[in-house]
Amino acid sequence: MGKMKTLLCSIFIIFSSCVSDKKEGPVISDATLYGLTQSATSFSYYKNNLDTLDSDPASPHFPYVRIRFNSRAVSVMNGGLSGLTATSFPDESMIVKEVYDVKGGSLQTYAVMYKSKNAGNSGNGWVWNEMRADGSVIYSSARKGDQCVSCHQSGTAVDLVRTFGLH
Repeated sequence: MGKMKTLLCSIFIIFSSCVSDKKEGPVISDATLYGLTQSATSFSYYKNNLDTLDSDPASPHFPYVRIRFNSRAVSVMNGGLSGLTATSFPDESMIVKEVYDVKGGSLQTYAVMYKSKNAGNSGNGWVWNEMRADGSVIYSSARKGDQCVSCHQSGTAVDLVRTFGLH
């Protein structure tokens, strides 16, 4: 009985010492993400092209899009802004997909990915959000990408970014 108690205590100590003390970082709010999307001058557009692109009909970001990257994301992209020169985007990279109902029409929604591995609301290293042009939230960053990650892991995704294989 004494040996069993010692064994159980040892197992308990081993497992309890494996619990991580890692704390989640700050939560990046939907309002913060909206604010960041509003400084369009600090972004560069995919393939250096301001035109609206046809979106994949299977995408929830449909039918037309423009995709822009902040300077942090651009720092690991090729000169044509059509792909990465690294295996992943660095923290603080931001990708904004502008969604339009009509080619060349008015902006309807933003779909946002903000790279922050330690954010309290990140899902697979990214903070995910979707909002209307006026900033009202459609898909909150609090959801940690629960409806985004599975699609963004499929196909030709690079660091969960599907743009390079779709457009």
